[in-house]
Amino acid sequence: MISTIRESVVRWNLRLRSGGWSTIWLIILFWVVMAVVTTFQTSYFFSSMREGPSTFRSVYLSCAYSLLWALATPFVLLLARLFPIERSTIARNLLLHLFFSIVVGVSVRCTFLFLQAVIPVIRPSRTITMDRILSDLVTSFDYQAMVYWVMLAIHQCVLYYRKYQEGKLRFSQLETQLLQAQLSGLRMQLQPHFLFNTLHTINSMMYESRGRASEMIVRLSEFLRLSLENNVEQVVPLSREIDFIERYLEIERARFEERLNVSYQVDPEAYSQLVPNLLLQPLVENAIKHGISRIPGGGRLLIGAKVGNQTLSIFVANSGPFLASDPLRAPEGEPGGRRGIGLANTAARLKALYGEAHRFELRNWHEGGVQACISIPARLAKVEQSPTPVGREEILIHESVDRG
Repeated sequence: MISTIRESVVRWNLRLRSGGWSTIWLIILFWVVMAVVTTFQTSYFFSSMREGPSTFRSVYLSCAYSLLWALATPFVLLLARLFPIERSTIARNLLLHLFFSIVVGVSVRCTFLFLQAVIPVIRPSRTITMDRILSDLVTSFDYQAMVYWVMLAIHQCVLYYRKYQEGKLRFSQLETQLLQAQLSGLRMQLQPHFLFNTLHTINSMMYESRGRASEMIVRLSEFLRLSLENNVEQVVPLSREIDFIERYLEIERARFEERLNVSYQVDPEAYSQLVPNLLLQPLVENAIKHGISRIPGGGRLLIGAKVGNQTLSIFVANSGPFLASDPLRAPEGEPGGRRGIGLANTAARLKALYGEAHRFELRNWHEGGVQACISIPARLAKVEQSPTPVGREEILIHESVDRG
């Protein structure tokens, strides 16, 4: 018990040294306001009585009484901290605070009566007797206890609010860490598979064209450099995401050659919108793996984006076989319900970042194949200008993107 009190006193001193004087000033301000209110009430109540106290005496009495409670407030807050009202200790601590409210209330009132007896300016005209003191203590007991319990209730409200804010902060931090872990996990899952295929392609090129193999190595190194640079941010401008996916597609073009036909339909204003980092790669990889690679003559990959009604719409469409069902909607384990790591991770990240304010679905493409569609809230990147990516073949359109 003694050690607990000592720890609380030490914690109180540390709070004062680290800016906790704001609490002291709040206590002083509260009781100054109470002194003003009490003075007004007392003066108004006795204004029509001949034997009522003078205005100056009412001020002195109110100030003395408020000063005593201001001095007692830190002690009440200390008791509230030592014996908090919690689920596990509510019965015991409520009884303790009932006892403390009696002790503190009676102590403050006795001190106030003593000050009235020794300070001439607030001394009553009538003789102070033991009967009057007992009568005063009995009649004012409920008010003294009420003051104690009001301060205790305020402390509990502040304590619960602080715990609520701390819980929200911890939840936000855990959510950020979870998203970061999902991003890192997705990157670790995708890159080994991609690197294996790329190195296998480079090995094959070494016997056909060393120049092409050397160019492939340069593209791979550039892709890995961008991948490392984008390893921390959760959201990036769409222009950077498209620039990153273009490095990825440059390597895939070397593998598929003429079989892979890539085009873009991106509105200029969409480039400056924020999107989840590494959003397009799993969609593009899924489109190539399950769509274009299954067509002997190759096929088309179309990447598009537009902004409208405060919503950013993104789609990745590819030639290939149609979907029998949407793997994002079908239950896991049932026919059509099997989803890859990339799609599952993308769906989980979108859910964590945007909640119900997003849409992610797979549908059959009217040109023959599959279309992945994503809708998220439009959020402008904090840059003065997001330049349109250059250095690749693109088709920029201003008409609405066909959602098929």
